[in-house]
Amino acid sequence: MATYGQSPFGRDDIPQLIGIKTHVAGFFFDAFLKLDHERKLTITDHPVEEGANITDHAFVEPKAVSIEIGMSDVCSSFVDGQFTQRYSRSVSAFDTLEKLQADRVPIEIHTKLATYKNMMIETITAPDDYLTRNNLRATVFFREIIVVSTKTAALPDRTSAMPQKTGSTNVGAVQPQGGNTGTVQSQGGNNPPADNRSTLRRAADALRG
Repeated sequence: MATYGQSPFGRDDIPQLIGIKTHVAGFFFDAFLKLDHERKLTITDHPVEEGANITDHAFVEPKAVSIEIGMSDVCSSFVDGQFTQRYSRSVSAFDTLEKLQADRVPIEIHTKLATYKNMMIETITAPDDYLTRNNLRATVFFREIIVVSTKTAALPDRTSAMPQKTGSTNVGAVQPQGGNTGTVQSQGGNNPPADNRSTLRRAADALRG
């Protein structure tokens, strides 16, 4: 397989290159033939009352970018060692895109117009015909993942100033009865006092008159 010589850049040079050279997750493809940057604002179709906060009726959609990538089997990689895992560079490039999509890990994309963070590959389209026998021409659509952070706030331990009230019934004053039985009798209302004597005690009291 013919090449155009050794690349002057190695893997250690990637951190310096990602800020100045178009790349996808640190991979530098041979050509970025076309990039389509999409920004979309969704606006409500419902009438908005005059004086209302208009920002409550429109929201920004996730960023999206479509990149047309070109790869040749007869070129050397921009970064030495990239796109060498398969039998040709074009197949290796497609394999790399597939793995980035299958990993489902947010990646960074740097372009001339913008640097995108938290992007994921939504679709990959790559025609395979007589024109792409020794090369790859793939269109990759990326969409932004909205990442938010949540915070847990510790609330102070306070007693409510107005505790919840439950239903209650006023049965009047409750006083203990005689004996060691430990029973109580309600003095409220019209109910007669309960006779807490045992059967033998009631019989003995009846005989004594």
